[in-house]
Amino acid sequence: METLVEKVGDVQILHLRGRLDLTASADFGTLLEGIISEGGTKIVMDCRDLQYVSSSGLGAFISGGKKLGPQGKLVFTALNHHVQNLFEMAGIANLFLICGSKEDALRQLGAQ
Repeated sequence: METLVEKVGDVQILHLRGRLDLTASADFGTLLEGIISEGGTKIVMDCRDLQYVSSSGLGAFISGGKKLGPQGKLVFTALNHHVQNLFEMAGIANLFLICGSKEDALRQLGAQ
């Protein structure tokens, strides 16, 4: 999986491309944890190019959300049908804000 990081104001945007499976989830979790430990509290996951998420990938998302705590926001955008269904079946769709586009997510977070 490829992850490109972009910063817009006080928001970190992670553009996810490929497959977030067992092999990729450890590196992705380390990246996400590093962003949070450096003070990132507003994070957008741009999933328009994310083709697949395994249970270990879901675990990395949930772990990142917990590490952010109540002061932080983890927002997902442009989920494809597979990933949206996975979020719903796993019961985590209501844990995160899900937006249709990166621009909508930035508005929701009040990017500064």
